[in-house]
Amino acid sequence: MLPALLVAGVLAACAAWTLVRFMRADADLTLLSKRQPPLSAWRGKVVWIVGASQGMGEALALHWAAAGARLILSSRSLEKLQVVHARCCLHVAAHDVVLLPLDLVADGDGLERAAAAAFEAFGGAGVDYLVHNAGASQHAAVEDTSVDVAAALLRLNLQGPLALARAALPHMVAQGRGQHVVVASMSAVVPSPGQSVYAAAKSGLRAYFASMATELAERGVGATLCCPGPLATGLDGKPRMVYGANGLVTQAATGMSKKRVSTARAAELITRAAYHCLDECWIANHPVLLLGYIMQYVPWLGMLVLKRVGPARARALRDGKSGYDMAALLNEKGSKQG
Repeated sequence: MLPALLVAGVLAACAAWTLVRFMRADADLTLLSKRQPPLSAWRGKVVWIVGASQGMGEALALHWAAAGARLILSSRSLEKLQVVHARCCLHVAAHDVVLLPLDLVADGDGLERAAAAAFEAFGGAGVDYLVHNAGASQHAAVEDTSVDVAAALLRLNLQGPLALARAALPHMVAQGRGQHVVVASMSAVVPSPGQSVYAAAKSGLRAYFASMATELAERGVGATLCCPGPLATGLDGKPRMVYGANGLVTQAATGMSKKRVSTARAAELITRAAYHCLDECWIANHPVLLLGYIMQYVPWLGMLVLKRVGPARARALRDGKSGYDMAALLNEKGSKQG
């Protein structure tokens, strides 16, 4: 009898500890269970970050620079890249940071030339990690989003990364190694009202790179799909550009920003996931993280919640609001029903 009670007590304690960890989590528990890699793990590694000029890409560049990695930084704006380069050089030598301006929606030949340049950037050392971070978000109701905006979102967020991955593939196969680190979104896991085309693009990334990883599992090429939720961008005074109904618009920092995961914390978690070659990770505070688990294990319940939130969020976006305050959206729904 005593052993049975002891086992039951241990199980109850483990369950309670797991619940406490989950309530305080800002990422999925699998990722949080992995140890932080030692700084020495990145010394000499070559990391190519596409979309490195600001926001999440800049945070990743600074994190890897502080760890001693060799960096290739790409975006369309050479001027912005030079600012990031200067900040990275506070941690590593200038010759360890290469700038490679790149338009992700350029023609295929341009991407192939960029891939060849990246893999030769450090004397033929190749690329260990290719980080797909370029993209733009969407804040517009599905019925208001123009066909042109939808096409632009898909080109930048889906077709561009796929084309670049294809351009890099022969080089990775030839060197017998290479990890794609894909900055997708929790909108690929949790339906995201107000971001329908963006969610479609990120879901496409999730499917493509998972399929690629299964094909190349025996050839040293893998993929880590990282799904961040809302991040605390725009707090540094730099405007954040997102796609509205008819084109790019400036999004000011919202009152919810300080409750989001910081870009520095997200960078630490993304690099941890890359080091451990995880297939997928989620990075978000609650309630987005909770909704991710609900959509995976009890999808009908997740859809029930989101169908309550969705109409209110569409109205909030039309009124120029962020639409991220879920409590307010639920309260609005309740008051309308009352």
